[in-house]
Amino acid sequence: MLIPILFITSRYSTNNCFICGFIYGIAVCILYAFWLLNYKAIALLFVALYEGILYGIVFLILQKSFNFFKNNNCIIQCLIWCSFEYFRTLGFLGVNYGVIGYSQWNNPILLQSAALFGVHGINFVILFPSCFFFSLIKYKGNKISFIKKNKFYIIGYSSVFIALLVYGSVQLKSTVKTDTEKTICLIQNNIDTSIYYKDKNNGILDFYKQIISDALQKNENIDLIVFPEGAVRPRILLNPEDSIPSDMYQDVIDYLQFFYDINIPIVFGSTSLEYDSTRNGIFTYKAYNISCYLNNKTKTIPANIDVYKKRHLVPIIEKIPFVNFYNQKFFKFSNSLSSGKEIVTFPLQDISFCTPICFEESFGYEVRCFMKKKTNFILSISSDFWSKSLVCQYQHFAMEVFRAVENRVPFLRSSVSGQTVYIDQKGKCLKMLKPFCSNFLICNVSLELTPKYSIYTKIGDSIGILYFLICIICVAYKYINKIKKKDVI
Repeated sequence: MLIPILFITSRYSTNNCFICGFIYGIAVCILYAFWLLNYKAIALLFVALYEGILYGIVFLILQKSFNFFKNNNCIIQCLIWCSFEYFRTLGFLGVNYGVIGYSQWNNPILLQSAALFGVHGINFVILFPSCFFFSLIKYKGNKISFIKKNKFYIIGYSSVFIALLVYGSVQLKSTVKTDTEKTICLIQNNIDTSIYYKDKNNGILDFYKQIISDALQKNENIDLIVFPEGAVRPRILLNPEDSIPSDMYQDVIDYLQFFYDINIPIVFGSTSLEYDSTRNGIFTYKAYNISCYLNNKTKTIPANIDVYKKRHLVPIIEKIPFVNFYNQKFFKFSNSLSSGKEIVTFPLQDISFCTPICFEESFGYEVRCFMKKKTNFILSISSDFWSKSLVCQYQHFAMEVFRAVENRVPFLRSSVSGQTVYIDQKGKCLKMLKPFCSNFLICNVSLELTPKYSIYTKIGDSIGILYFLICIICVAYKYINKIKKKDVI
């Protein structure tokens, strides 16, 4: 992957390197996120320009590394790229699409090392050979002598790679200790949520009644029913501070009555409004993308619903920077949602689970925050329906496989159009619904009552910071040596 990039950055001038990186970043972004066109062309344009700038900068840094490091530049260049891939996942504009480590989602042996260092640990394993072989190709002397000079790298990398393969093989053969089993029903409704406002006859609710009836006929001992992101008519909450328009009031009552009649704990995605404050004389409110947990123990109106508010919103699409309240001015470009602040887990009998919402599942450090509350399994509610792309849905699926292995707990996902899946602690997909259809998936999930922290759960993406620190130390060491040589002269 990196060999063509290293050829460019080793030969071109500073300005040309940035231009090449900018073009490369735009091209890569369009290839991996072409499905954004099905949402808004401006969203793809914005992301492509942003990625172009990031890649332009890293091309510049690589170009400088050739001049600054005459020797050992293969390891430095690999660390530079690994640091880049780590930093581009952070912050408001962070994205995980295009991170090379995710290419190993279907490599079960190497995948197991994600429990140690996450996807960024695998990045180094994948990328170092590119940098080494480029240095070998570029070396003008005898190739054998180059290999002898760099035998430390060959031996070191080979030892690490073999150790990871052995670790992965042992983990795959080991038996997962389980103490309990829960039967969970995942709903895939395959419905465009934008029609909720046009659904005057509650036809969607009738569909839900039928699909739950079919599921209960197949297995009447279901412990939890899960509807995907945005599956329930907006503003289902009937808390005192949440005002419901009169034309929606009866519909909300009908939904709650349906949920109460099932008499099984339910998770569903919805939205909520909370009145905020008076800003310049205009009464405003905050809107949230939420997952709701109705345990059906207390059947009251207002409903007794536990709520998790999505914390990591999709930039521009769900959230405008510095805007933390719903504003009609931005609605054409963004949903103008507010970010939740609290990490929330939900109890289910003798265990607990968390519900990262869609985009959040792509971030290892976000899911890890839930795991530190001793969560027994991860349950994501999502919607990629708007993308109309199987590629998009599989990109998210690949990331979910990593989240399961990183934290050594099962990962379940209820998605509007797919991929609705059950992934075990070792990253194996045990069940998956056919995409773009309406159906349900019943999973018998084996769980530990007291899950143990994996190394990744304990240290997170610290290896990404380590890559960066090593680069800084090498630069400082090289710079100090240059100053000393000048003083000697």
